[in-house]
Order: sequence, then structure tokens, then C-alpha cells
Amino acid sequence: MSVPTSLTGRGAVIGYVVVAVAVVAVAFVMANQADAKVPAYNADKNDVAIKGYDTVAYFTEGRPLKGDKQFAHSWEEATWNFASASNRDLFTANPGRYAPQYGGYCALGLAAGEFADIDPESWTIVDGKLYLNKSKEFRETWRKAPEAYKATADYNWNENRDKLRVNL
Repeated sequence: MSVPTSLTGRGAVIGYVVVAVAVVAVAFVMANQADAKVPAYNADKNDVAIKGYDTVAYFTEGRPLKGDKQFAHSWEEATWNFASASNRDLFTANPGRYAPQYGGYCALGLAAGEFADIDPESWTIVDGKLYLNKSKEFRETWRKAPEAYKATADYNWNENRDKLRVNL
């Protein structure tokens, strides 16, 4: 069987090489992304958690408050800022009570299979736990069926975390 010369000519060989290099590059990027670990808590480049907001204030004030560096506390490789010393002390005594679920990543994003950033103004407390979302639209969707979304997000956070998309 003879191979048509259009598939073996110089242009075709260059095309094959370009495709092979592209396939190797994509495989390399995907392998490195799979190896890249997403931090346990959503923090900025300075390791400040949840964009510097006071996680205790959602519970004590019923609203988001920007934290202050003078009331900072280090926990889980992140710096948590608080609006007051008393909020910092409440968190220090029981961080699991006040820390946002899913490491402060978007709860609806986790339910959809990805790590997504948050808007600290887009939040919900369900069964005494703080859930943050990417936007107010995401928050409204989350609030329509929090138990259903929570079941999927719990599974993704606890069993499937290394396979989630990163959309930060």
C-alpha cells in the first residue's frame, strides 16, 4: 500500500511535529496542575484568609465585617483577621466553630466540582456552619437547596478534592 505524498512531505512532517509538541505540552500542564495542591484555606498571596474578613462576625454580628491586622491570628497556614480582640479570642478558643466550610472556597463551586473564589458579602449560615459563595447570584442558588448542594460539596471536599477543577 502506498502512502500519498501529501502525508509524507516536508509540510506534513512539520505539522506532525507541531501536533506532537502540543500534545506533550498539554500533558505536562495537566500533570503539573494535578500535582498542584490547593491550600486547605482560601487565602490571598499574603496568606490572609477569606479576603481579610472576620469569620466570627458572621455569627456574632449577623453580617460580614472587615477584620483588622492588629487582631490577627495564625491558624491552618493562614492569617485570620478579626474586627476585635474578643472575636479573635472566640476564634482562637474554637476555630472549628467559626471557620467557613470547605476552607472558605465557594460552597456552590465545590458542589459543582471546582475550587472557586468567594465574595465575603455572599454568605449563609446553615445549621450553625458558615458557607461562603462566589457571588450573590451563587448565594441565592445555594439558598434554594442548601442540603442538596451540601451533600455534593461534602463529598467533593472530603473524597474528591484532588480531582476538582481550579477556578480561582
